[in-house]
Amino acid sequence: MNRAGWLLTLLAPLLAGPADSATRVISLAPHTTEMVIAAGGEERLLAAVPADQPLPPQTLAMSVVGGIDREQTVALHPDLVVAWRSGNRPADIAWLRDQGIPIFLSEPRELEGIAADIRAIGRRLGTEQRAEMAARHFLARLQTPCATLPEKEVYIEIWDRPAMSIGGAHWLNDALSRVRFRNTFGVLTLPVFAVDRESLLSKADLPRVRLRADSPLGSKQLGRPGPSLAAGIERLCAQRLQLMRKPGGGDSR
Repeated sequence: MNRAGWLLTLLAPLLAGPADSATRVISLAPHTTEMVIAAGGEERLLAAVPADQPLPPQTLAMSVVGGIDREQTVALHPDLVVAWRSGNRPADIAWLRDQGIPIFLSEPRELEGIAADIRAIGRRLGTEQRAEMAARHFLARLQTPCATLPEKEVYIEIWDRPAMSIGGAHWLNDALSRVRFRNTFGVLTLPVFAVDRESLLSKADLPRVRLRADSPLGSKQLGRPGPSLAAGIERLCAQRLQLMRKPGGGDSR
């Protein structure tokens, strides 16, 4: 073997990346699909629950309504499943573990946690550089012009019939704080809850930020803890600034 061939033999493992990098990936939630793609794993996605962006051509769109298709999952031979700890069925997660399939569970509690999950997935894929760039880009987009505005107490409306809001144990509080909104129910140690009539009447004078699925602000960008949340925060900030320029503005509908 000549000198060049000998050198290539030595370098081959390094050029190929870490030996334990995942190359056959399944994503079980829209926001984890966004994270895998952001981290540089779009070519490795065998199957995924779709997000807003189109799936890579080779990726099979899958549904987890009622649980994952276990026969299909085994047939795909994944070496990594990226799942949502509180969004996927515990029985499915337990079954994946019983099958010996490596799992990464995403459960960001704040916006920095989204960046941390992107980085962690990148380490599993061996795409740390791409993941680091995506994480930094996401965090940079959170610095909106609304950061210097005075704080405004608001009522967060997730739904109206029945009335639903969020407590302090929901990651959306961090998103709202980036545009200087303070959730009036943030002191409650609950994620999402039904608001009783008396409590609702007591908050009647507060501006409402409507994050319902049928409202302009209730876009999918604000409905999941993934990279596209940055665009939702930018949009929320733009609407707050617009409302401030209107007489009597403040109700984000």
